Amino acid sequence: MSGKEEVISAMEQFERLQEKYLPKVDRRLAIDLLLRLREQPNIKPMYVVETFLEEGGNSEEIRNEVIRMTGTAPQLHDRATHLVARHRLDYELLKQIQDHPKVKEVTGTYVGSEASIGASHEPSTAASRRESQRRYY
Repeated sequence: MSGKEEVISAMEQFERLQEKYLPKVDRRLAIDLLLRLREQPNIKPMYVVETFLEEGGNSEEIRNEVIRMTGTAPQLHDRATHLVARHRLDYELLKQIQDHPKVKEVTGTYVGSEASIGASHEPSTAASRRESQRRYY
C-alpha cells in the first residue's frame, strides 16, 4: 500500500475541521498559515489579509476595530465591504477575524516582508471559495 488513501483521508479530515472551525477562511490561507506556524511556532508570519464584510457597516467603526485587533489601519474598498490590512497573523487572530458577525469571507497572501501588495482578491461565492469539490487524486 502506497499510503495514498491515508493521505487523502487526512486531507478530508482537515477539510472537515477547517469547515467546522474556520468556515469563512479561504482554505489556501488556512493551510499556508498553519504550515508556517508549524515550522516556526514562535514567529507570527506577515500577511496581507483581505476581509469581505456585509454591507451597511459604519466605516469609521470598522476601521477602529481593525486597528484595535491588528494594530494596523486597513484600506477600505467597495463601500467598506472589502478591507485590506498587512499584519502579523496567527490562528487566534484569524479565528477572531472570521468569527466577527459582519465578516463574510477572509482570504490573504503571505508577504514575508515589509512590502505590501495591496488589494488583490475579489469576493467569491461560498461554493467556489473552497477548492473545487471534485478531487483530482
